[in-house]
Amino acid sequence: MNDEGKRSQLFAVPEPPVGMGTGFLSDYWSSREPLPTIRGIEIWWYYIQRGVQTVLALPMSSIITVMTIAVSLFLLAGFLLILQNVGQLLNEAGNALSMTAYIKAEASEKDVTNFIRELETNSKVRSVSYTSKAQALETFRKDLGTHSSLLDGLEQNNPLPASVDVTLRPEIMANISPEEIASQLRRVAVVEDVVFGSEWADKMAGVVRIFRAFGLLTLLIAMAIIVFLISNTIKLVIYARREEITIMKLVGASDGFVKIPFMIGGLIQGLIGSAIGLSLVKLGALALNYQLQGSQVLGVTIPSIAFLHWWAAAGLVILGLAVGAIGSFFALGKFINV
Repeated sequence: MNDEGKRSQLFAVPEPPVGMGTGFLSDYWSSREPLPTIRGIEIWWYYIQRGVQTVLALPMSSIITVMTIAVSLFLLAGFLLILQNVGQLLNEAGNALSMTAYIKAEASEKDVTNFIRELETNSKVRSVSYTSKAQALETFRKDLGTHSSLLDGLEQNNPLPASVDVTLRPEIMANISPEEIASQLRRVAVVEDVVFGSEWADKMAGVVRIFRAFGLLTLLIAMAIIVFLISNTIKLVIYARREEITIMKLVGASDGFVKIPFMIGGLIQGLIGSAIGLSLVKLGALALNYQLQGSQVLGVTIPSIAFLHWWAAAGLVILGLAVGAIGSFFALGKFINV
């Protein structure tokens, strides 16, 4: 036997017996039972775990995405907070159904009483409320709060006028304008002037509409940036796990089985970002209220800043979730094609 034959005999590997290594598969193929699968709560628990791993796979990219969402929603929530409080002030100041008639200082008590009785019996008037000079000073003192000492000594020489607050019936507004009613009240002998805020409120409402349109445009730009960042973050995660995804697809994993964890990862980023953004707005509102309480000027005109309505806050959270999911969806549509 030559040297080549000896070497081939030395390294010869015996053939495996028939059926070796096929017992596991042949048992399942020959049985009627399907391969083990996960269903119901178990599969969703798997999706959530994989979604968390997707967020943690690239921590720096995820942090940047979350903070971008937080800052964008913080700006949007702050803008909505301003619009909400300005709108509330406009509604209070510009309510056309309410007006205040200031009484002349020389008017007699009898004339003022007759004037109030005429208003109470007027079919156009729903309610009448009289505020004396002393009551006006006391109300102003309460509004000043800790700075009420500034009004000490004015009891004997009160500069504030008495006033009559008149609330009109809503049904009469279709036939007569508030300006006409105010003009009629100004002609009464005991009335110094009549104030109502509808004209000023109408002008301010136009400004608010402009700000609202500007805020909508800013929101669209911010959301586009967030979607772009989330999409690129998911692309990086998919690229890092491309071999794993390829194997899952080759063994029969459906598109949904592969994509849902990445979608959940985007939802998690959106949820965390929106929660941080709303928390920052809440802290800002608390800080502003603290400053307003100690302000001698703003504390009177703006007693407090109201936080967003619950439905507005919920809408911002849903918006954050939607942006996270949309960003993930765009990334998945291009990169999971194996």
